[in-house]
Amino acid sequence: MAGSNEPFREIVENIFNRWSALKLAVEHGMGGWNGLQKAIELMNHTYDYCVQPKTPAQEDIQDALDEYLDQEFQTICDDNSSQEVSYYLTRYLTMFRAGQFAEITNELNQLPPVNKWLLPGHKITYVAVQEDSSSESETEEHPRQQIGAFTVTDLPEGFAPSTSGATMEMQEEDVEPGWTKVTTKSRRKH
Repeated sequence: MAGSNEPFREIVENIFNRWSALKLAVEHGMGGWNGLQKAIELMNHTYDYCVQPKTPAQEDIQDALDEYLDQEFQTICDDNSSQEVSYYLTRYLTMFRAGQFAEITNELNQLPPVNKWLLPGHKITYVAVQEDSSSESETEEHPRQQIGAFTVTDLPEGFAPSTSGATMEMQEEDVEPGWTKVTTKSRRKH
């Protein structure tokens, strides 16, 4: 049965090779040094998920894509591209299982040619993230100090951070639906 689904693998590869958000995440190093391999694994896992005997729901595919992107690439697609990818995957899978091969081929042929970059060993052009040059000069003038899990960089001249055992307590307060206001209370240990 696996061989009968191989033509669908080409459809999945076509869709994933067109997914700009995934390519940008890889090019910007969001997946680490093996980001390309992670993207290929996502494509292969998605194919395996789609060709199960029971056709997965579009929302389930989208949730799986979003979760993988968030966990492996620290990326959230605000452009709804994961929704679009999952839509086309379920659409073409339904057409594929109905034997509508000519219709799928016709639709894919109407799209611009795809540049296949999701291949093992493919050379990725990584985009260098430019850091603000002013931060380097500030770091030289005001060295950073580590206190617990925090790095202190913005103390006025002549001030040093207190390490005498102060604790911070966070309070949450609802401001507007969907937003949370966070304030702090500082308590000193005596």
